[in-house]
Amino acid sequence: MKKKHIITIILLVIVLLAGIKGVLLYRDYKAEQERMAQKPYFTKYKLNEEEMNILNSQFHVKTTPDWWENWNEEDRPDYSYYTIEATEDTKIVVIVMNYWLFDDLSEVDKDAWEKATEYGFTTDNRITVEWVMEHPRKAVEIMYSMASHGEIFQELREWIYPIYERITGEKIEDITKE
Repeated sequence: MKKKHIITIILLVIVLLAGIKGVLLYRDYKAEQERMAQKPYFTKYKLNEEEMNILNSQFHVKTTPDWWENWNEEDRPDYSYYTIEATEDTKIVVIVMNYWLFDDLSEVDKDAWEKATEYGFTTDNRITVEWVMEHPRKAVEIMYSMASHGEIFQELREWIYPIYERITGEKIEDITKE
């Protein structure tokens, strides 16, 4: 009789442990689903993917690690270890942006001009590369407020370089983008 009770208790413990293990596995599965469902964020500024795309494609910043590499899913959603830094093209973009916002303002860029003035920029106090790097979210807001959400800034060779050369009088020699 004692043997039956011991076997019954052992079986109950095994069933109980299996149930606990199942609950723990389910909890981990749900936590992983929630983690993967979260939107990723990048840099110490916790920028979203769209903001990073604009910084990369329109401000032409350099990201470390490279923006086009596959993200490590184990880190999701926290990619705050990404960094951004200005490039020569970033400087050119800021100069052309300032020109369009403060010297050659057209109706199509009025929203961007209003956003820039909201942040304290004027003809005498222009956007700087340093400011863009220190306030990337606000810089993205200004860019996104430009005509066609600033997509023209993606076309450096066709549009931005010629305008830069015209407004500065400087010739861009063999600037290549990877």
